[in-house]
Amino acid sequence: MCNRNHTPSKIKIERRFRICRESPGWWRNKRNSSAAAALTILGTMRLSRLFLCTTVLLLGLVSLMLVRTMWTDWLDVRRAEAGLEAMELAYAAMQVAEHASAERGPAIPVLNDPPSDALRKRLTQFQLATDAAFDVALTRLRRREEAELLTALPVLERARTQMQAARQELERVAALPQAERAAVDKRSTRQVIDQMFEVVDTVLEAVTLLSASAERIHPSLSLPLVGARYAAELREHAGRLGSQFTAPLASGSPLGPQERDGIPRLLGRIEQLKALLDVKARTSLSDPRIDAALQAQQQHYFGQSLPFVAEITARGLAGQPYGMSSAQFISRYVPEMRSIVELRDTLHEVGREQAWGEVAAAWQRLRFNALIGCCILVLQVGVFITLRRRVLAPLLLITKHMMELMRGRLNQQLPAVQRSDEIGELQAAVLALQASLQRTQELEAERETLISELRLLSHRDHLTGLMNRRAFDDQAPAQLAQAERHRWPLALLLFDLDHFKRINDQHGHETGDQLLQHAAQLAQAQLRRGDLLARYGGEEFIALLPGCDDQAALVLAERLRQAMQQPLHRPDGSILNLSASFGLVVQPAGLQSSLPELFSRADAALYEAKAKGRNRVQLAL
Repeated sequence: MCNRNHTPSKIKIERRFRICRESPGWWRNKRNSSAAAALTILGTMRLSRLFLCTTVLLLGLVSLMLVRTMWTDWLDVRRAEAGLEAMELAYAAMQVAEHASAERGPAIPVLNDPPSDALRKRLTQFQLATDAAFDVALTRLRRREEAELLTALPVLERARTQMQAARQELERVAALPQAERAAVDKRSTRQVIDQMFEVVDTVLEAVTLLSASAERIHPSLSLPLVGARYAAELREHAGRLGSQFTAPLASGSPLGPQERDGIPRLLGRIEQLKALLDVKARTSLSDPRIDAALQAQQQHYFGQSLPFVAEITARGLAGQPYGMSSAQFISRYVPEMRSIVELRDTLHEVGREQAWGEVAAAWQRLRFNALIGCCILVLQVGVFITLRRRVLAPLLLITKHMMELMRGRLNQQLPAVQRSDEIGELQAAVLALQASLQRTQELEAERETLISELRLLSHRDHLTGLMNRRAFDDQAPAQLAQAERHRWPLALLLFDLDHFKRINDQHGHETGDQLLQHAAQLAQAQLRRGDLLARYGGEEFIALLPGCDDQAALVLAERLRQAMQQPLHRPDGSILNLSASFGLVVQPAGLQSSLPELFSRADAALYEAKAKGRNRVQLAL
């Protein structure tokens, strides 16, 4: 009995397939037949089309090679120019460090000596030079787009902020009467100088970042950059060594414990940097200018200044008279440090010449390859004319429209192309994509609006418009960390309205809400721009006051307490008196406390203020 699935025709097909499969040369026969079919197609192709395809293929391969070569040359140009610019930025930062270090010289007499117009004028000149160096470095750095270079921008901006803070402290100490300055002069002078040291340390950090970026961008710049950075650091440590003697020379006192420890440490680092400079500059960079600069440094600073420092150090350790004032010391010591700066400038000049040479070579290669590319492109023009009219022009138009869509310009109109081929299908697909993107953009805008509204609601108190507890708890740790990092004092002020429950019971919750809004407005008017103010719960408010010591915090809290006594004028003409109790805790500079610790102490002080009769400020001990 026959199976109905095996029809005669199907059996015949299976038999033929089996015969072909079992034949030894069946695959070879199949491959030969495919090659024959391809040759048949090529043989039947028109010569114009065959020539066009062959020309496009050959010229495409050549063009690809040229483009790849030109792209490589262009990357070399960009890399050389970027390396040169990074090196110039590092040098600009080195100049900032130099001027910031030099500013310490005239700053010390202003702190130690009686004020005079000559000292003030000299200090102002140095400050203007430092500001100009900061402006040059920051302006050039802000113009760059490389993310690797921009990492140094916040560091350099932080250095400028530190310099402003140091100058403010200097002006504060210099403004004190002479009798009062004498009691705090040594401590205050050291504080100002330490702040100026921090400025240079921060600038040198930016120099390190920029130098490392330049080395990564263009490794051949490593040697001159490292040498220049060592020279800049050597200049800073030489300046710090001189600063060790200014206070003892001004007062005529022997060297103290701080100077006894600091001078050997600085001398050791100076000798270490000298050795590093000799290795990097003398053995790795063969240039007579560098050798001359090293010899000048050895002759002037290491041959004259350091023996002079050793002599003054010996007198200071033995308690002998120095035989000179701090101004005479500076006039003799500082000029010899110029040899270090000249070595730094020489290393930078050699590196810059090297970088410029590589930039010029890269540009020469690029121009040569570009010339060859232009010659080949001229040959391609005739070949591509036909393709441009039929294919390239509409594709370019659609591509331009796609780029506009990528940039977010979804309202651009695509000219109609009445074609039924692949170009027409592509245009229809682009138009469909544009419609989809427009809808997506509308939905995304609605989503962002909702997210912004929700974020605002989650961080603001709906009644007073102040930050709520959640927002305060999110932002306060950053202020605490900043105060710890910069060694700033910080105060936490906790206050609530007196007898608020009684006011709610007697006048209603609406009046209580008006009273809370009134109190929030009064508090906002008294606090500074950088202070954090929040409604912490019910009638309780909290404020974080960065940069406030005990005295400043008490003054601000008392001013706020007096402001809170302004009565609330209700719409019906009645007047509602107001007062508040305050708990204040101050974290001195250099100490670290968590927000819960500060809050607990402020809350205890607030409780004590209420216990003492309310309407007062209680400082936590």
